[in-house]
Formats: sequence, structure tokens, C-alpha cells
Amino acid sequence: MDMQLNPNRIRTERERRAWSQEHLAEVAGVSLRTIQRVETTGTASFETARSIAAVLGIEVAELRVHSVSTAVAVPRRWRYVGLAASLLVAVGAFFFGVAHAGEVVLDVGVTLNKEKLGQHQMVATEGKSAEIKLEGQVRVFVNPIVTADGNILLSMRIEEPAGSRWAQIGEPRIMVGNGVEGLVKVTSPKGDVFEISVRPNRR
Repeated sequence: MDMQLNPNRIRTERERRAWSQEHLAEVAGVSLRTIQRVETTGTASFETARSIAAVLGIEVAELRVHSVSTAVAVPRRWRYVGLAASLLVAVGAFFFGVAHAGEVVLDVGVTLNKEKLGQHQMVATEGKSAEIKLEGQVRVFVNPIVTADGNILLSMRIEEPAGSRWAQIGEPRIMVGNGVEGLVKVTSPKGDVFEISVRPNRR
């Protein structure tokens, strides 16, 4: 059964992460057309809503449209029944979100033109990006998503300085096993070669 989501909330959450519709579709495991439909009409299946909420790191309940009830005389006891049912749904959604949002420790190595810039360790909540910023050199965002088979999809965004702002030079993705190091290489328009190694470990 389809449910009604808030398309503006989904679009806002996606744009806040600087994700394209294609990227959201890929990490959520749905088609681009599905994301386009959801952001236009707000209509989605529960499975689609759950997948989108998981990669955005929020609860399904936060994406739903809460309609304003019309002024209809309702017996007081039924008001309490409705309130209790809404509370149960919200609590269930909260615990579902908590049960599926784990933490991933990321060991990240950054190399520029074969020169090691550093090794960093950070903790990322599954579905949310963690950031490494080497001022004046590179900025790396890593978003880990644990798949059903236990592997980890690492979606990255790599940026380099461009005047007073940061310019994206690559958005690589790699699938690795838990505790297994993955390596990506990105060449910037300036000709700089960045190598990013990431070893994720689920907590």
C-alpha cells in the first residue's frame, strides 16, 4: 500500500547533503524514476519510504505528511484511541530507525600525487556522511551504507579548493566487506591525483 510523504522534506534533506537524485536513488536501491516521482507527488510504497529514510538517517515518520483534520465532532473516547494509535506508530518508527542505524568506524588514508597527506579515523552513523577536511588541499565526505548481505557501500564526495569555495572533483562509490580496505583514485581538473583508502568496521 502506498503512503504519502512530504516531497519538500525529501528534496531538502537530499540537497542538504549535496546529493543528486541519481545518487539518492543508487544508495537507496531504487530507480531514478521512483525518486523523481516521490519528489514530485510524495507517493511511495512503505519499502521505498523505509529505504529513503534509512539512507537519509531519519525516521519514516519524519517523512510522512501529517494532514490537518477537519472540524468534525468526534466522541472523546475515540480521540484518545486515535492518539494512542498515533503514539504507537511513532514509537514503532523510532525503534525501527534505531535498530537499523548502526555506527561504522572508518579508517581513511589520503594521498595526493603519491604523497601521504595523513591517516584519519572517524565514526560515521550509517547513512550519514562523515567529513575529513585538509585545509587548502582536499575535503572528503564518506557515507557508509550496510547492505543486506553485510557488505558496506561507501559513497564518497571529493572536493578541492577553488578560490574561496570548494569544487567537487569526484563522487566515487565502492563496495567492500566489513574490515576490508577499499581504494579509489580521482584526478582533478588541475591534474592532481588523489587516492582515498577506506577501511570500514561496523560497531
